[in-house]
Amino acid sequence: MTTNVTETGPFERLVVFQLSEDQIVAGKPATARKLAQEIKIPGFRPGKAPVPVIEASVGADRLRSEVIDDLVPPVLTELLNTEDIRPAITPQLESLNDVDGGVEVEVRVTLWPTIELPNFKDRDVEITSPEVTSEELDAQTNRMLEQFGTVEEVERPAEEGDFVSVDVEAASNGELVEEAQATDLLYEVGSGLFVVGLDEQIIGATAGDLLEFEAPLPVGFGDRADEEVTFKVTINEVKERILPDLDDEWVDENTEFDTVEELHNKLSEQLSDAKLQAVSRQFSERALATLVDQVEFELPEALVRAEMDDLLHRFVHRLDDSDVTLDDYLESTGIDQQEFLDDLRQQGESSLRNQLVLEAVARAEEIEATEEDVSSTLQALAAQSGDPVAYLKAFKEGGRELALASDIVRNRALDAILSTANPVDEDGNPVDLDLRVNEVEAAVVEALPVDDSESAPVVEAEVVTNDSEEDK
Repeated sequence: MTTNVTETGPFERLVVFQLSEDQIVAGKPATARKLAQEIKIPGFRPGKAPVPVIEASVGADRLRSEVIDDLVPPVLTELLNTEDIRPAITPQLESLNDVDGGVEVEVRVTLWPTIELPNFKDRDVEITSPEVTSEELDAQTNRMLEQFGTVEEVERPAEEGDFVSVDVEAASNGELVEEAQATDLLYEVGSGLFVVGLDEQIIGATAGDLLEFEAPLPVGFGDRADEEVTFKVTINEVKERILPDLDDEWVDENTEFDTVEELHNKLSEQLSDAKLQAVSRQFSERALATLVDQVEFELPEALVRAEMDDLLHRFVHRLDDSDVTLDDYLESTGIDQQEFLDDLRQQGESSLRNQLVLEAVARAEEIEATEEDVSSTLQALAAQSGDPVAYLKAFKEGGRELALASDIVRNRALDAILSTANPVDEDGNPVDLDLRVNEVEAAVVEALPVDDSESAPVVEAEVVTNDSEEDK
Protein backbone atom coordinates (compact mmCIF):
# COMPACT_ATOMS: atom_id res chain seq x y z
CA MET A 1 0.00 0.00 0.00
CA THR A 2 1.32 3.42 -0.97
CA THR A 3 1.53 5.78 2.00
CA ASN A 4 2.70 9.39 2.10
CA VAL A 5 3.17 11.32 5.36
CA THR A 6 3.68 15.07 4.98
CA GLU A 7 4.61 17.47 7.78
CA THR A 8 2.09 20.34 7.52
CA GLY A 9 3.03 21.98 10.83
CA PRO A 10 5.17 21.38 13.92
CA PHE A 11 2.43 19.19 15.43
CA GLU A 12 0.50 18.16 12.35
CA ARG A 13 0.86 15.47 9.70
CA LEU A 14 -1.15 14.82 6.54
CA VAL A 15 -1.38 11.07 5.97
CA VAL A 16 -2.33 9.98 2.44
CA PHE A 17 -2.98 6.34 1.58
CA GLN A 18 -5.03 4.25 -0.83
CA LEU A 19 -7.68 1.62 -0.39
CA SER A 20 -7.57 -0.76 -3.33
CA GLU A 21 -10.70 -1.90 -5.10
CA ASP A 22 -9.85 -5.44 -3.97
CA GLN A 23 -9.92 -4.29 -0.32
CA ILE A 24 -13.27 -2.59 -0.87
CA VAL A 25 -14.77 -5.70 -2.47
CA ALA A 26 -13.36 -7.90 0.32
CA GLY A 27 -14.94 -5.60 2.92
CA LYS A 28 -18.46 -5.83 1.49
CA PRO A 29 -19.59 -8.97 3.40
CA ALA A 30 -18.77 -7.54 6.84
CA THR A 31 -20.41 -4.19 6.07
CA ALA A 32 -23.42 -5.91 4.53
CA ARG A 33 -23.90 -7.98 7.70
CA LYS A 34 -23.80 -4.78 9.75
CA LEU A 35 -26.36 -3.10 7.51
CA ALA A 36 -28.55 -6.22 7.59
CA GLN A 37 -28.83 -5.77 11.34
CA GLU A 38 -29.98 -2.17 10.91
CA ILE A 39 -32.57 -2.52 8.14
CA LYS A 40 -35.51 -4.83 7.70
CA ILE A 41 -35.49 -6.95 4.56
CA PRO A 42 -38.63 -8.99 3.86
CA GLY A 43 -38.01 -12.71 3.92
CA PHE A 44 -34.74 -12.58 5.85
CA ARG A 45 -33.94 -12.62 9.55
CA PRO A 46 -31.79 -9.68 10.84
CA GLY A 47 -28.21 -10.11 9.67
CA LYS A 48 -28.94 -13.06 7.37
CA ALA A 49 -29.59 -11.35 4.02
CA PRO A 50 -26.83 -12.05 1.41
CA VAL A 51 -24.63 -9.28 0.01
CA PRO A 52 -26.44 -8.96 -3.35
CA VAL A 53 -29.77 -8.50 -1.58
CA ILE A 54 -28.33 -5.87 0.77
CA GLU A 55 -26.69 -4.08 -2.15
CA ALA A 56 -29.95 -4.07 -4.09
CA SER A 57 -31.80 -2.79 -1.05
CA VAL A 58 -29.50 0.13 -0.06
CA GLY A 59 -27.90 0.77 -3.44
CA ALA A 60 -24.40 0.02 -4.68
CA ASP A 61 -23.11 3.53 -3.97
CA ARG A 62 -24.21 3.50 -0.34
CA LEU A 63 -22.80 0.03 0.29
CA ARG A 64 -19.45 1.05 -1.22
CA SER A 65 -19.41 4.25 0.86
CA GLU A 66 -20.20 2.30 4.04
CA VAL A 67 -17.44 -0.20 3.27
CA ILE A 68 -14.91 2.62 2.87
CA ASP A 69 -16.05 4.21 6.14
CA ASP A 70 -15.56 0.85 7.89
CA LEU A 71 -12.13 0.24 6.34
CA VAL A 72 -10.49 3.62 6.97
CA PRO A 73 -10.15 3.47 10.81
CA PRO A 74 -8.40 0.06 11.13
CA VAL A 75 -6.19 0.71 8.10
CA LEU A 76 -5.24 4.15 9.44
CA THR A 77 -4.51 2.72 12.89
CA GLU A 78 -2.15 0.17 11.39
CA LEU A 79 -0.40 2.87 9.32
CA LEU A 80 0.03 5.17 12.32
CA ASN A 81 1.50 2.33 14.36
CA THR A 82 3.89 1.51 11.52
CA GLU A 83 4.94 5.16 11.16
CA ASP A 84 5.13 5.54 14.98
CA ILE A 85 2.66 8.44 14.90
CA ARG A 86 0.66 9.04 18.08
CA PRO A 87 -2.48 11.13 17.53
CA ALA A 88 -3.32 13.65 20.24
CA ILE A 89 -6.98 13.81 19.20
CA THR A 90 -9.21 11.91 16.80
CA PRO A 91 -7.70 12.21 13.29
CA GLN A 92 -9.75 14.29 10.87
CA LEU A 93 -10.74 13.03 7.43
CA GLU A 94 -9.81 15.64 4.84
CA SER A 95 -10.91 13.97 1.60
CA LEU A 96 -11.85 10.78 -0.21
CA ASN A 97 -11.02 10.73 -3.93
CA ASP A 98 -11.64 8.00 -6.47
CA VAL A 99 -8.43 7.04 -8.26
CA ASP A 100 -7.42 4.28 -10.63
CA GLY A 101 -7.77 1.01 -8.75
CA GLY A 102 -9.43 2.32 -5.62
CA VAL A 103 -9.81 5.35 -3.34
CA GLU A 104 -7.23 7.84 -2.08
CA VAL A 105 -7.72 8.89 1.56
CA GLU A 106 -6.32 12.07 3.14
CA VAL A 107 -6.35 12.32 6.95
CA ARG A 108 -4.98 15.16 9.08
CA VAL A 109 -3.36 14.03 12.34
CA THR A 110 -2.61 16.33 15.27
CA LEU A 111 0.38 15.24 17.39
CA TRP A 112 1.25 15.68 21.04
CA PRO A 113 3.82 18.46 21.62
CA THR A 114 7.31 17.36 22.59
CA ILE A 115 8.49 18.58 25.99
CA GLU A 116 11.99 19.11 27.30
CA LEU A 117 11.44 18.60 31.00
CA PRO A 118 13.72 20.65 33.29
CA ASN A 119 15.03 19.30 36.58
CA PHE A 120 11.95 19.17 38.79
CA LYS A 121 13.63 17.79 41.91
CA ASP A 122 14.82 19.63 45.02
CA ARG A 123 13.09 22.91 44.07
CA ASP A 124 12.06 25.52 46.63
CA VAL A 125 8.37 26.41 46.34
CA GLU A 126 7.33 29.58 48.14
CA ILE A 127 4.05 29.38 50.04
CA THR A 128 2.19 31.33 52.69
CA SER A 129 3.28 30.48 56.22
CA PRO A 130 0.72 28.20 57.91
CA GLU A 131 1.41 29.78 61.29
CA VAL A 132 -1.64 31.46 62.83
CA THR A 133 -1.03 35.16 63.56
CA SER A 134 -2.53 37.14 66.43
CA GLU A 135 -4.38 39.29 63.89
CA GLU A 136 -6.01 36.18 62.36
CA LEU A 137 -6.99 34.91 65.80
CA ASP A 138 -8.47 38.30 66.74
CA ALA A 139 -10.44 38.42 63.47
CA GLN A 140 -11.83 34.92 64.09
CA THR A 141 -12.77 35.88 67.65
CA ASN A 142 -14.54 39.01 66.43
CA ARG A 143 -16.50 37.01 63.84
CA MET A 144 -17.73 34.79 66.65
CA LEU A 145 -18.63 37.77 68.83
CA GLU A 146 -20.55 39.36 65.95
CA GLN A 147 -23.00 36.44 66.10
CA PHE A 148 -23.94 37.64 69.59
CA GLY A 149 -23.72 41.35 68.83
CA THR A 150 -26.52 43.91 68.87
CA VAL A 151 -27.08 47.19 67.07
CA GLU A 152 -27.94 50.51 68.68
CA GLU A 153 -28.99 53.74 67.03
CA VAL A 154 -26.39 56.51 67.18
CA GLU A 155 -26.48 60.19 66.34
CA ARG A 156 -23.31 60.54 64.26
CA PRO A 157 -22.19 60.09 60.65
CA ALA A 158 -22.15 56.52 59.35
CA GLU A 159 -18.83 54.66 59.45
CA GLU A 160 -17.64 51.42 57.92
CA GLY A 161 -19.03 48.51 59.92
CA ASP A 162 -22.19 50.38 60.93
CA PHE A 163 -25.68 49.42 59.86
CA VAL A 164 -28.01 51.94 58.27
CA SER A 165 -31.74 51.78 57.67
CA VAL A 166 -32.43 53.22 54.22
CA ASP A 167 -35.20 53.77 51.70
CA VAL A 168 -34.03 53.17 48.12
CA GLU A 169 -35.52 54.43 44.89
CA ALA A 170 -34.14 54.05 41.35
CA ALA A 171 -35.29 55.71 38.15
CA SER A 172 -34.29 55.59 34.49
CA ASN A 173 -35.12 58.66 32.40
CA GLY A 174 -37.61 59.70 35.06
CA GLU A 175 -39.36 56.31 35.11
CA LEU A 176 -39.18 54.31 38.33
CA VAL A 177 -37.49 50.91 38.25
CA GLU A 178 -40.01 48.98 40.33
CA GLU A 179 -37.68 46.08 41.17
CA ALA A 180 -35.14 48.51 42.68
CA GLN A 181 -37.46 50.06 45.30
CA ALA A 182 -36.93 49.23 48.99
CA THR A 183 -38.17 50.59 52.33
CA ASP A 184 -36.38 50.28 55.68
CA LEU A 185 -33.61 48.20 54.12
CA LEU A 186 -30.95 47.39 56.75
CA TYR A 187 -27.58 47.70 55.05
CA GLU A 188 -24.11 47.01 56.44
CA VAL A 189 -21.79 49.84 55.51
CA GLY A 190 -18.65 48.60 53.77
CA SER A 191 -20.13 45.27 52.69
CA GLY A 192 -19.92 46.22 49.00
CA LEU A 193 -23.32 44.69 48.33
CA PHE A 194 -26.33 45.88 46.37
CA VAL A 195 -25.16 48.91 44.36
CA VAL A 196 -21.68 49.85 43.14
CA GLY A 197 -20.52 53.00 44.94
CA LEU A 198 -23.21 52.89 47.64
CA ASP A 199 -20.68 52.58 50.47
CA GLU A 200 -18.81 55.70 49.36
CA GLN A 201 -22.09 57.62 49.36
CA ILE A 202 -23.22 56.44 52.81
CA ILE A 203 -19.95 56.84 54.74
CA GLY A 204 -20.13 60.26 56.41
CA ALA A 205 -23.90 60.62 55.92
CA THR A 206 -26.26 61.10 58.87
CA ALA A 207 -29.90 60.25 59.56
CA GLY A 208 -32.22 62.32 57.39
CA ASP A 209 -29.75 62.79 54.54
CA LEU A 210 -30.96 62.20 50.98
CA LEU A 211 -28.26 60.80 48.68
CA GLU A 212 -28.65 61.01 44.91
CA PHE A 213 -26.15 59.46 42.52
CA GLU A 214 -25.76 57.63 39.19
CA ALA A 215 -24.86 53.92 39.23
CA PRO A 216 -25.48 50.76 37.18
CA LEU A 217 -28.17 48.28 38.13
CA PRO A 218 -26.69 45.10 39.70
CA VAL A 219 -26.32 41.75 37.93
CA GLY A 220 -29.54 40.41 39.45
CA PHE A 221 -31.61 42.71 37.22
CA GLY A 222 -31.27 40.42 34.19
CA ASP A 223 -31.45 42.24 30.86
CA ARG A 224 -31.31 45.59 32.65
CA ALA A 225 -28.09 44.76 34.52
CA ASP A 226 -25.42 47.46 34.07
CA GLU A 227 -28.03 49.98 32.93
CA GLU A 228 -27.16 53.43 34.34
CA VAL A 229 -29.96 54.73 36.58
CA THR A 230 -30.42 57.46 39.18
CA PHE A 231 -30.52 56.20 42.76
CA LYS A 232 -32.09 58.14 45.62
CA VAL A 233 -31.18 56.80 49.07
CA THR A 234 -32.72 58.23 52.23
CA ILE A 235 -30.84 57.57 55.49
CA ASN A 236 -33.43 56.77 58.17
CA GLU A 237 -31.16 55.61 61.00
CA VAL A 238 -27.47 54.98 61.68
CA LYS A 239 -26.85 52.00 63.94
CA GLU A 240 -23.62 50.94 65.59
CA ARG A 241 -22.71 47.30 66.12
CA ILE A 242 -22.16 46.56 69.81
CA LEU A 243 -20.11 43.48 70.63
CA PRO A 244 -20.22 41.73 74.01
CA ASP A 245 -17.20 42.01 76.30
CA LEU A 246 -14.99 38.97 75.90
CA ASP A 247 -14.34 37.71 79.42
CA ASP A 248 -14.46 34.40 81.27
CA GLU A 249 -18.04 35.00 82.42
CA TRP A 250 -19.31 35.60 78.88
CA VAL A 251 -17.38 32.60 77.54
CA ASP A 252 -18.77 30.34 80.26
CA GLU A 253 -22.37 31.46 79.58
CA ASN A 254 -22.31 31.40 75.78
CA THR A 255 -19.84 28.70 74.70
CA GLU A 256 -18.80 25.17 75.63
CA PHE A 257 -15.63 26.56 77.24
CA ASP A 258 -15.00 27.99 80.70
CA THR A 259 -12.36 30.63 80.02
CA VAL A 260 -11.16 32.99 77.32
CA GLU A 261 -7.87 31.08 77.22
CA GLU A 262 -9.65 27.79 76.46
CA LEU A 263 -11.71 29.46 73.74
CA HIS A 264 -8.63 31.04 72.15
CA ASN A 265 -6.78 27.73 72.24
CA LYS A 266 -9.63 25.98 70.44
CA LEU A 267 -10.04 28.75 67.85
CA SER A 268 -6.29 28.74 67.27
CA GLU A 269 -6.33 24.96 66.76
CA GLN A 270 -9.20 25.18 64.26
CA LEU A 271 -7.52 28.03 62.40
CA SER A 272 -4.25 26.13 62.29
CA ASP A 273 -5.90 23.01 60.79
CA ALA A 274 -7.80 25.07 58.21
CA LYS A 275 -4.75 27.11 57.29
CA LEU A 276 -2.55 24.02 57.01
CA GLN A 277 -5.01 22.43 54.58
CA ALA A 278 -5.24 25.63 52.53
CA VAL A 279 -1.46 26.06 52.42
CA SER A 280 -1.00 22.38 51.50
CA ARG A 281 -3.30 22.91 48.51
CA GLN A 282 -1.37 26.07 47.67
CA PHE A 283 1.90 24.11 47.78
CA SER A 284 0.48 21.46 45.45
CA GLU A 285 -0.78 24.07 42.98
CA ARG A 286 2.38 26.18 43.04
CA ALA A 287 4.74 23.20 42.80
CA LEU A 288 3.06 22.20 39.54
CA ALA A 289 2.46 25.74 38.27
CA THR A 290 6.09 26.84 38.75
CA LEU A 291 7.28 23.71 36.96
CA VAL A 292 4.84 24.26 34.08
CA ASP A 293 6.07 27.87 33.82
CA GLN A 294 9.60 26.56 33.27
CA VAL A 295 8.53 24.48 30.27
CA GLU A 296 8.10 26.38 27.01
CA PHE A 297 6.11 24.59 24.33
CA GLU A 298 3.46 25.42 21.77
CA LEU A 299 0.04 23.85 21.97
CA PRO A 300 -1.53 22.69 18.68
CA GLU A 301 -4.62 24.75 17.92
CA ALA A 302 -6.67 21.63 17.11
CA LEU A 303 -5.76 20.18 20.51
CA VAL A 304 -6.83 23.39 22.28
CA ARG A 305 -10.14 23.45 20.40
CA ALA A 306 -10.81 19.82 21.32
CA GLU A 307 -10.12 20.58 24.99
CA MET A 308 -12.42 23.62 24.82
CA ASP A 309 -15.17 21.47 23.27
CA ASP A 310 -14.76 18.95 26.06
CA LEU A 311 -14.89 21.62 28.79
CA LEU A 312 -17.93 23.21 27.19
CA HIS A 313 -19.70 19.85 26.90
CA ARG A 314 -19.15 19.10 30.59
CA PHE A 315 -20.17 22.61 31.66
CA VAL A 316 -23.41 22.50 29.66
CA HIS A 317 -24.08 19.00 31.03
CA ARG A 318 -23.86 20.36 34.60
CA LEU A 319 -26.18 23.24 33.66
CA ASP A 320 -28.66 20.77 32.18
CA ASP A 321 -28.74 18.93 35.50
CA SER A 322 -29.94 22.19 37.07
CA ASP A 323 -32.39 22.94 34.25
CA VAL A 324 -30.37 26.02 33.29
CA THR A 325 -29.38 26.87 29.72
CA LEU A 326 -26.07 28.41 28.74
CA ASP A 327 -27.89 31.59 27.67
CA ASP A 328 -29.54 31.76 31.10
CA TYR A 329 -26.14 31.40 32.76
CA LEU A 330 -24.52 34.12 30.65
CA GLU A 331 -27.44 36.46 31.27
CA SER A 332 -27.51 35.91 35.05
CA THR A 333 -23.75 36.38 35.43
CA GLY A 334 -23.45 39.32 33.05
CA ILE A 335 -20.70 37.56 31.08
CA ASP A 336 -20.79 38.03 27.31
CA GLN A 337 -20.14 35.15 24.95
CA GLN A 338 -16.63 36.25 23.97
CA GLU A 339 -15.55 36.57 27.62
CA PHE A 340 -16.92 33.08 28.24
CA LEU A 341 -15.02 31.63 25.27
CA ASP A 342 -11.80 33.44 26.25
CA ASP A 343 -12.06 31.99 29.75
CA LEU A 344 -12.79 28.57 28.30
CA ARG A 345 -9.66 28.79 26.14
CA GLN A 346 -7.55 29.85 29.12
CA GLN A 347 -8.85 26.91 31.16
CA GLY A 348 -8.26 24.53 28.26
CA GLU A 349 -4.69 25.66 27.66
CA SER A 350 -3.90 25.52 31.38
CA SER A 351 -5.37 22.04 31.71
CA LEU A 352 -3.41 20.77 28.70
CA ARG A 353 -0.12 22.24 29.90
CA ASN A 354 -0.57 20.68 33.34
CA GLN A 355 -1.50 17.34 31.80
CA LEU A 356 1.45 17.26 29.40
CA VAL A 357 3.99 18.21 32.06
CA LEU A 358 2.63 15.58 34.47
CA GLU A 359 2.81 12.94 31.75
CA ALA A 360 6.40 13.96 30.99
CA VAL A 361 7.26 13.53 34.68
CA ALA A 362 5.54 10.14 34.66
CA ARG A 363 7.68 9.02 31.70
CA ALA A 364 10.84 10.32 33.36
CA GLU A 365 10.02 8.48 36.60
CA GLU A 366 8.68 5.38 34.75
CA ILE A 367 5.34 5.70 36.54
CA GLU A 368 2.62 3.31 35.38
CA ALA A 369 -0.84 2.19 36.42
CA THR A 370 -1.49 -1.54 36.48
CA GLU A 371 -4.85 -3.24 36.01
CA GLU A 372 -4.88 -3.83 39.77
CA ASP A 373 -4.34 -0.08 40.37
CA VAL A 374 -7.26 0.79 38.12
CA SER A 375 -9.49 -1.86 39.68
CA SER A 376 -8.80 -0.84 43.29
CA THR A 377 -9.25 2.87 42.53
CA LEU A 378 -12.45 2.18 40.63
CA GLN A 379 -13.82 0.15 43.53
CA ALA A 380 -13.01 2.99 45.94
CA LEU A 381 -14.69 5.56 43.68
CA ALA A 382 -17.73 3.33 43.30
CA ALA A 383 -17.98 2.90 47.07
CA GLN A 384 -18.05 6.69 47.47
CA SER A 385 -20.74 7.14 44.81
CA GLY A 386 -23.66 5.92 46.91
CA ASP A 387 -24.68 3.36 44.26
CA PRO A 388 -21.62 1.20 43.49
CA VAL A 389 -23.42 -1.15 41.10
CA ALA A 390 -24.83 1.64 38.94
CA TYR A 391 -21.51 3.52 39.05
CA LEU A 392 -19.49 0.52 37.85
CA LYS A 393 -22.02 -0.27 35.13
CA ALA A 394 -22.02 3.31 33.78
CA PHE A 395 -18.23 3.51 34.07
CA LYS A 396 -17.60 0.38 32.04
CA GLU A 397 -20.25 1.20 29.46
CA GLY A 398 -18.51 4.56 28.98
CA GLY A 399 -15.15 2.86 28.37
CA ARG A 400 -13.43 4.96 31.01
CA GLU A 401 -10.71 2.51 32.10
CA LEU A 402 -7.96 4.11 30.02
CA ALA A 403 -8.92 7.59 31.19
CA LEU A 404 -8.83 6.45 34.81
CA ALA A 405 -5.42 4.83 34.29
CA SER A 406 -4.12 8.11 32.82
CA ASP A 407 -5.50 10.05 35.79
CA ILE A 408 -3.82 7.68 38.24
CA VAL A 409 -0.51 8.11 36.44
CA ARG A 410 -0.80 11.90 36.49
CA ASN A 411 -1.77 11.82 40.16
CA ARG A 412 1.33 9.82 40.99
CA ALA A 413 3.44 12.15 38.87
CA LEU A 414 2.16 15.05 40.97
CA ASP A 415 3.07 13.11 44.11
CA ALA A 416 6.58 12.68 42.66
CA ILE A 417 6.85 16.44 42.12
CA LEU A 418 5.61 17.24 45.63
CA SER A 419 7.81 14.65 47.33
CA THR A 420 10.96 16.26 45.91
CA ALA A 421 9.93 19.92 46.31
CA ASN A 422 10.75 21.99 49.38
CA PRO A 423 7.99 24.23 50.79
CA VAL A 424 9.43 27.50 52.09
CA ASP A 425 7.85 30.69 53.45
CA GLU A 426 8.29 34.24 52.13
CA ASP A 427 11.67 34.47 53.90
CA GLY A 428 12.94 31.17 52.52
CA ASN A 429 12.51 29.26 55.77
CA PRO A 430 11.46 25.59 55.48
CA VAL A 431 7.80 24.88 56.23
CA ASP A 432 6.54 21.57 57.65
CA LEU A 433 3.18 20.87 56.03
CA ASP A 434 2.76 17.38 57.49
CA LEU A 435 1.42 16.24 54.09
CA ARG A 436 -0.79 13.20 54.11
CA VAL A 437 -1.46 10.89 51.14
CA ASN A 438 -5.11 10.33 50.23
CA GLU A 439 -6.43 6.79 50.71
CA VAL A 440 -8.22 6.87 47.37
CA GLU A 441 -5.89 7.16 44.39
CA ALA A 442 -8.08 9.94 42.98
CA ALA A 443 -6.82 13.33 44.13
CA VAL A 444 -6.37 14.40 40.52
CA VAL A 445 -9.37 12.39 39.36
CA GLU A 446 -11.72 13.68 42.07
CA ALA A 447 -15.34 13.16 41.00
CA LEU A 448 -14.53 11.32 37.80
CA PRO A 449 -17.56 11.39 35.49
CA VAL A 450 -18.89 8.07 34.28
CA ASP A 451 -20.24 9.23 30.92
CA ASP A 452 -18.17 9.57 27.76
CA SER A 453 -17.97 13.35 27.87
CA GLU A 454 -14.25 13.25 28.63
CA SER A 455 -12.51 11.48 25.78
CA ALA A 456 -10.03 8.78 26.69
CA PRO A 457 -6.55 8.95 25.12
CA VAL A 458 -6.66 8.06 21.44
CA VAL A 459 -5.83 4.39 20.98
CA GLU A 460 -7.45 3.58 17.68
CA ALA A 461 -7.53 6.00 14.79
CA GLU A 462 -11.20 6.72 14.46
CA VAL A 463 -11.79 9.39 11.87
CA VAL A 464 -13.92 12.52 12.06
CA THR A 465 -14.94 14.20 8.84
CA ASN A 466 -14.91 17.96 8.41
CA ASP A 467 -18.71 18.02 8.39
CA SER A 468 -18.89 16.08 11.63
CA GLU A 469 -16.44 18.43 13.29
CA GLU A 470 -18.51 21.45 12.35
CA ASP A 471 -21.67 19.83 13.62
CA LYS A 472 -20.29 19.51 17.10
